[in-house]
Amino acid sequence: MKNHIYSVIALFLMSNSIFGQDPNWSVNQNNYQYTMTFVGFLNSDGIGLVSPNDKVAAFVNGECRGITNVIYVASEKRHYAYLTVFSNVNNETISFKIYDSGKNAVKSINKTIPFKTNEQYGDLFQAYAFASPALQSGAQMLDVSFKDIISNNVVIEGSQITVYLNKGQDITALNANFVISSGASVYLGNAKQISGANALNYTNPVVFTVLSEDQTTVKQWTVVVKTVTASYYKKEAVCYEGGAIKVLFPVEKEEVVLSIEGVILSTRTVNNGEVIFNNLNEGNYKVSVDGNFKEIKINLKKSL
Repeated sequence: MKNHIYSVIALFLMSNSIFGQDPNWSVNQNNYQYTMTFVGFLNSDGIGLVSPNDKVAAFVNGECRGITNVIYVASEKRHYAYLTVFSNVNNETISFKIYDSGKNAVKSINKTIPFKTNEQYGDLFQAYAFASPALQSGAQMLDVSFKDIISNNVVIEGSQITVYLNKGQDITALNANFVISSGASVYLGNAKQISGANALNYTNPVVFTVLSEDQTTVKQWTVVVKTVTASYYKKEAVCYEGGAIKVLFPVEKEEVVLSIEGVILSTRTVNNGEVIFNNLNEGNYKVSVDGNFKEIKINLKKSL
């Protein structure tokens, strides 16, 4: 029985040595003249800390200079840590530790910041990350598609993403699926968007905001939706040179068919957004692409 009791005690002591105890951090605010503040959030091993017993503390050379618990802000439906840091001089190196009450564990934050009087870091939208390990800073929008709708093509140019849909597709209530940087979030204004469940009108371009996982990076992305249509151009034939028809179409590898009086003359695929039919005699041609067609007349133009 004694051996069992000793084993339990030993296990308890080992557990405390691994996880630590609720830290007795404290700071005497009257000892300091200046402050800087943070609006932040706590994250341990990729999981947000939301218990009122979770804490973050600031230190200078091991001396506690500020401490606060996590609180819930109903207007934002999020948990924040409002931390005030104290000092008597600027440029002291501030380090941080977080306390995960669920695991009864203290973790050091792998970043520091110099003390600056009256500086504030973070706000309710872009909070300061007290995270161990560090979170990712990417804010890319890598792809956009729409739930239950087949996209003909997606073109990304800079921060604009153009999605081509079939002609006639209703674009007034589309549910966008976003592929974004790991851990990032998508917002429309201040409203967070749920991928695949957003029902937005794309009659006009829609500007989204992507916020990185660590909330240090914010980038705007414009999504433009176009229903696919082709553009047609022609060059008349002359006595020494045939005419030409050029088709511009945004979907790569789409087949374009040239026919005359029901007879197919040529079938080509879109390459770099276009197809060109050369050496055409005068006549009435029909060009078909993506189920649509255009009748184009090539005339014979006499040379001067």
